[in-house]
Amino acid sequence: MSMKNRIKGYIISAILILLLIATAVMGYKKGYLNDVFRKDTQNIISKGSKEKTTVKTEPVYKDEVVLLNKGDSYMVEYDSEKVNGKSVPTLDYKYNVEYIDSYITRKLPSGMSVNYYRQEEKTELDSDNNFTSGYYYVVVEINMINMMQETYNLAPQSMVIGNFVDGVYKTIGEPRGIISEGMSDKGGIRMEYQQERNIKLCYVAADEYIDDNLVVKCKIEDRNKYKGEVPYLVISSEE
Repeated sequence: MSMKNRIKGYIISAILILLLIATAVMGYKKGYLNDVFRKDTQNIISKGSKEKTTVKTEPVYKDEVVLLNKGDSYMVEYDSEKVNGKSVPTLDYKYNVEYIDSYITRKLPSGMSVNYYRQEEKTELDSDNNFTSGYYYVVVEINMINMMQETYNLAPQSMVIGNFVDGVYKTIGEPRGIISEGMSDKGGIRMEYQQERNIKLCYVAADEYIDDNLVVKCKIEDRNKYKGEVPYLVISSEE
């Protein structure tokens, strides 16, 4: 290869390297690479085959949330106009939540049908689906009133049980069983304007989580988690 061709090759290589560096810098400034190197990025969820959305999980601290004890009530609502400056009535909701009762037990709660058990939980069940050790059933009873002048289908599956570990909330799991009138085969509870529904939720929690930090997160929708206050129902650790 002649000296002229070598010089030409070096120049082309240098140009390609500079282009790669420039592309990387532009990508970082626009945020394409920023999420890859951020320590607080928790999950990247794919939507379709092209788009990727970064989801940040913000810690929830016990001393910063609304805690409800038995007998307490709270208004859970989402007002799209207040949150986003634009009214989207189909997204809005408003429920009065009254915390009636809760208890923990090894025995399968009367009248409750549990949807599923994890494999490790099955090994601790007797023939009547009572836990012999390792796990407890946790039952929570609430009354909810629809305060919006619309008919809504409430999805109580979003009301998960969790525990404040070292003061930070950690989700344990979703309801395994639900008892309520007006519930469809898909699990939605139909609620007319000002209609009240009594709802019983059944969870399964390991022994290690049965303490005074056990709570049920009364979340109606995912957007409520970020844009509205979510009450946490405190579960007594006594059987």
